[in-house]
Amino acid sequence: MYRRQFIQTGAGAAAMLAAARQAHAFSNSPALRKFVQPLPGLGPSGIPVATPDTTTYSGVDYYKLEAASFRQRLHPDLPASGTRLYGYADLGGAHGHLGGVIVAQKGRPVRINFTCKLPASHILPFDTTLPMGQAAGEQPRADRAAVHLHGGLVPWASDGGPFHWVANAANPVPITYANKGASCVSWLPDATGALTNDLWYPNNQSARLMWYHDHAMGITRLNAHASLASAYLLVDTNEAALFPSGPGIPLIIQDKTFWDPAKDPLYANQVPGVLPGDLWYPYLYEPKRWKVNNSARLPLPVPSCVPEYFADTMLVNGDVYPFLPVDRGSYRFRILNACNARFMNLTFVYADATGKEPLLGATGLPVAAPVVVQQVGTEGGFLPAPVRLFSGALPTPLLLGPGERADIVVDFSACASGANVLLHNDAPAPYPMGAPVYDYFVGAAKNPVVTLPGYGPNSRTLMQFQVSAIAGPPVPVPASTGISVLPTMPDAVNGGLKINAGALATAGYGAYTVVPAPRNLTLNETFDANGRLLQLVGTNAQPMGAKNAAGFGRMYMDPPTENLKYGNIEIWQIFNLTADAHPMHVHLVNAVVLGRRPFQTNSFNGTPNWMGPARGPDANETGWKETIKMYPGECTIIAVLVEQPLGGGRTVAVNPAAGVASVATLPPSPRPGVTGDEYVWHCHILEHEEHDMMRPLMVT
Repeated sequence: MYRRQFIQTGAGAAAMLAAARQAHAFSNSPALRKFVQPLPGLGPSGIPVATPDTTTYSGVDYYKLEAASFRQRLHPDLPASGTRLYGYADLGGAHGHLGGVIVAQKGRPVRINFTCKLPASHILPFDTTLPMGQAAGEQPRADRAAVHLHGGLVPWASDGGPFHWVANAANPVPITYANKGASCVSWLPDATGALTNDLWYPNNQSARLMWYHDHAMGITRLNAHASLASAYLLVDTNEAALFPSGPGIPLIIQDKTFWDPAKDPLYANQVPGVLPGDLWYPYLYEPKRWKVNNSARLPLPVPSCVPEYFADTMLVNGDVYPFLPVDRGSYRFRILNACNARFMNLTFVYADATGKEPLLGATGLPVAAPVVVQQVGTEGGFLPAPVRLFSGALPTPLLLGPGERADIVVDFSACASGANVLLHNDAPAPYPMGAPVYDYFVGAAKNPVVTLPGYGPNSRTLMQFQVSAIAGPPVPVPASTGISVLPTMPDAVNGGLKINAGALATAGYGAYTVVPAPRNLTLNETFDANGRLLQLVGTNAQPMGAKNAAGFGRMYMDPPTENLKYGNIEIWQIFNLTADAHPMHVHLVNAVVLGRRPFQTNSFNGTPNWMGPARGPDANETGWKETIKMYPGECTIIAVLVEQPLGGGRTVAVNPAAGVASVATLPPSPRPGVTGDEYVWHCHILEHEEHDMMRPLMVT
């Protein structure tokens, strides 16, 4: 394993780093007051909801979306000019942070026409040394964007993958630059019969919170961090019966840093037009922070990508440290970890007398609030049965990696009237080893950044719940949700679970074929040509003659190795050879976690030396998953269901105007070197995905 060499703790190390490097700390934000603005909801005064056109295509919700830059004030203590952001919105409509929320219904397709209006220069430091699929002699353009429905069962041409980007055609760029990526195909007829590369989402899935965000190759980490992301809420009749009170309150969690010119005066050299209070993003690869394999390779590129980014200020629903008044009753919350790299280990704790900081007990740890939390769903929809996470004084934290979601019901009825309850995160960053310089809170003795009580920078206290004296109504939690997943049974030989093939038919999966041999895959870390840390996905066979022949990793542009077939159920064994936990996201498929088994990483040669039996999935992982935590030194075993997104065919009835051909036929990918339908799987730590922890997933 290559382990990161983080800055040693203490002010002396920080001062040395400040003298050696320009951007010496990730903490650049001003001290912002906590809990002075209410949690934004959905709607005109909060997070904008996109409006569908329901008449152009019969039976279809049609959206015209654009990606553009705008300014919005995210905290009253930030400059009145507002923070410069990216976002999706109705074409020609007003932009708002995290806006363009789409509410869809199961069985009713959504069609999206997407236009890119991003500026020619990025609003964050843009590293051109990353692989972006550009042609020889071209510099990659910074105005590219895509629309990926994270968690969507969609045809490949609408997946919004790395080569599905489009650029702003109005920007002046050299004629050799393309205006769209190599995987963009025109196949959906519009109301006149002309073929378009519109996106088609069948919505043949159960109710769940998804999200859509940029996925353009080499720029995803920047576009998503600039907030080119929004929610996609899919509802159905089963959910309406289980929770008649409604789909709940979204809690979209992000970490950001706001630029203070006094702390980094050179940042303006990297980002044209930046103003105080705009987003700050690291642009120096600092050898005192991350390992370099050969110091003779310095100087490193400037700006440079970094292995991961942990910002210093927490936002929920797009606002900094918001509050939410609640009664002493139950509430349903839909949580999304939308951070680039930061894990969330969430608990509900009492605030102290100020209402702003955690109340500490005799052990020095925060005092748990007497809430009861039941998790009813994940990013794959409802769990088959609810799981109780919190029970008063002995909470079981809710751990979410980037990209994961949780559907929870929180009961505040046992909390004291007038109490303040904080949503608290204590996950180390990076997870699970951690480095104190990325953990911001009051009294953080090992972090040279001083946080004052009631202010940021603070990565632990996310938001405040203000509990009233009113006894609020309950949200009844059903004993069962009626959701079926792949049937499993204990694996008496290896530990954990295995597929119960004999029960597939009765569970509704009799048409699927179980592939008997597992697919062995690896998560790797090495160095790129500049000496920077490089994360890679690979198999358990070393690529002969490839760029990284010393290990198992492969670059994204290397020939595909994950070739799947519709109608199959595959068993994947994924060996984590790195020091980090990786939230691995697989496009197209849903999966079930079968187990995690420890193995010896230092002796791994393609065949594991097991260190014991596998343990089964966590209680809140018993439903469908598509973003799965994979821990260091463990083999994560999952069963992958390869569904046909168009119901077994290759055609779509798009229902345009009368008299115009209404059937579209899905073509295979035209991109050179790939065969069939083109998807990807990758780490959802976005700095990892970009460099270069992503591989093609080919399906026929």
